[in-house]
Amino acid sequence: MSNREGHQGTSNLFRVLPEHCPRTAKEKYKRLHFYVSKLGVAVSDFLIESLLNLRSSAHLYQDAQIQQLALKGYNDEEYTSSVKELLCIWLHLEAMDQGGDAMPDWLLRFLRLAFGATDILIPRPRAQQVLNSYGHCADEESLITESALRAGHALGFGETATIFAPNLSPILSDTGKVRQTILQEALALPLEKVTKLPIC
Repeated sequence: MSNREGHQGTSNLFRVLPEHCPRTAKEKYKRLHFYVSKLGVAVSDFLIESLLNLRSSAHLYQDAQIQQLALKGYNDEEYTSSVKELLCIWLHLEAMDQGGDAMPDWLLRFLRLAFGATDILIPRPRAQQVLNSYGHCADEESLITESALRAGHALGFGETATIFAPNLSPILSDTGKVRQTILQEALALPLEKVTKLPIC
């Protein structure tokens, strides 16, 4: 995907400007740390909310096995793998919001560093491996559908991931403003605030 064709519209997007470019390497990495950490916390929060909603609606499924799966617990590997899948696609969607291939070189480098830094936050699966596996997705809708399905597989839903994927899709489709606000804070807030603000 090289351009933005989402249903959220582009009129209210936060657009990165030249003055947002970090002036020094030290500043860049401080802002990068804030950005990736806050993105990870936000994705995790949205995933927890989605899974709690899934649990509360489990009784609506007529199949008893599906009900049990909706109520299942998640080990650390399942949960963090799902967060990593969604986090990588959040970053990709943000890159598209900021112009894709047409974004300024410095911003492209910043987002690439952020993408690589997710491997420090959550080592597996590797970020590049995640992104490379979506090469067949032609538009944002198919990307979101596929990512929600893979997040469901990561959570241990198996073949029933197709049933639960619609519960996870809003984490990607309805959170553009949150993503943009985090990038805006990371790049536009005074550096002293970035280093002192709590991540969560």
